[in-house]
Amino acid sequence: MDPSRYLNQSVLRSLRILELFAKPNSSLAIPEISRRIGLHRSTVHRLVLTLESAGWLRKISGSEFYTLGLKVLTLASLADSGFSSRAVVRPLLEELARKTGETAVLSMANNSEAVCVDKIDSSQRLTISSEIGQPFPLHAGGTGFAVLLGMPEERVRSLLFREPLPAFTEKTETDPEKLLERYRALKKNGYAVSTGAVDPGVTGIAAPLFFSAENAYGSVGITMPAGRASEEVIRRMVEAVLETAAAMRRKVELPKGEDSL
Repeated sequence: MDPSRYLNQSVLRSLRILELFAKPNSSLAIPEISRRIGLHRSTVHRLVLTLESAGWLRKISGSEFYTLGLKVLTLASLADSGFSSRAVVRPLLEELARKTGETAVLSMANNSEAVCVDKIDSSQRLTISSEIGQPFPLHAGGTGFAVLLGMPEERVRSLLFREPLPAFTEKTETDPEKLLERYRALKKNGYAVSTGAVDPGVTGIAAPLFFSAENAYGSVGITMPAGRASEEVIRRMVEAVLETAAAMRRKVELPKGEDSL
């Protein structure tokens, strides 16, 4: 049975509109929303007015621009309180950022992508930053691929072979067979290192996690400019990431046999 047959397109379109505002201080007018999601202005106008009337969007007084409404803030606060694991491991994430001097990222799997649920920015002048709520592909980059490393192969196979995988740069591998081979090789090591597969000039190093409270796979790692990623630096970063991941697992994973996804 194809579950897409039962999806409500108006709801999906409304959610796509809300996702356009997933950056700090975002404000958009209807013509720009229409252009970004590829829908006619009249359709976007109806959806935006509906979202505004329900409190999910708010029109900025004296302008044609909209921003997120208070309903989103309320829901975000409730969701934030639900991420119990994030609060538990935050001191370890802060320690990873301090120890490495690079941006430390905590992610959780959400369907076919990983989402940044917490981050500590680098202390250096040249940084690679991530935003909370930022999605990462699972098949490319250190952060996303490390999430796959925590999953059983059957689940990884279903994700890789479900639909054609997008390429982000010339270094992005999109062949599911080759990605499955990479998964098998890296799973033994327990970490992923990637440079330029999602963003040119960016190196990511991450290790897998499983959040028992949220029943979700995830990863912890760092992102840094590729120019700083010498062989010796990568070795030290891998050690720091693996040490942090091991400490986090002791706090967020149930002993084997008690629970599994």
